[in-house]
Amino acid sequence: MIQPASQSDRENTILDAAFHAFAGYGYRRVTMEDIAAGAGLSRTALYQHFRNKEDIFLSLSDRYFKTCLADMAQALQADGPADEVLRAAFVAKDGRFMDVVLGTPHGRELLDAGFALAAEMAGRAEAEMATLLAGWLAGKGAADRLGDPGLTGATLVAALKGLKTSSRTLDDYRAGQAMLARMLALALAR
Repeated sequence: MIQPASQSDRENTILDAAFHAFAGYGYRRVTMEDIAAGAGLSRTALYQHFRNKEDIFLSLSDRYFKTCLADMAQALQADGPADEVLRAAFVAKDGRFMDVVLGTPHGRELLDAGFALAAEMAGRAEAEMATLLAGWLAGKGAADRLGDPGLTGATLVAALKGLKTSSRTLDDYRAGQAMLARMLALALAR
């Protein structure tokens, strides 16, 4: 007998379908019908899990930030040269979202929607990212070379956000992340 999908499995299926719909059509054009079809559900079944498109986007954002924070923490625990560890943490900070943002015509719209709908959530996640970086920097003795690790971590997150919003391609963004990682590694090595 086939077991029904658990609510979390079903919700993850819906969120995956929403991610693909938003990437393909942009936030504004996607309808609940599009998401339901992508998840293999009726619209009625979709509404049993989420109130509206904004609710789905916020749930998708929450899942994204939790994954990115966990991946970033794991990357910062790795051994290796500082620039490589930082670059891996910077890439983990964005998850696969930046591949979509800078790889589809609707990416900028998704960034704008994220800033508009999930600004508070993003702010909390950025603060946690800064705390992760501050902990890593403190472990590297950064206070002696760079000053307060907390301020340095927050500055790095702000710099990465600036790179995200100003880069036109994924390659440009990754090159900027690598440059930032190298600059910090050099500052730590002096």
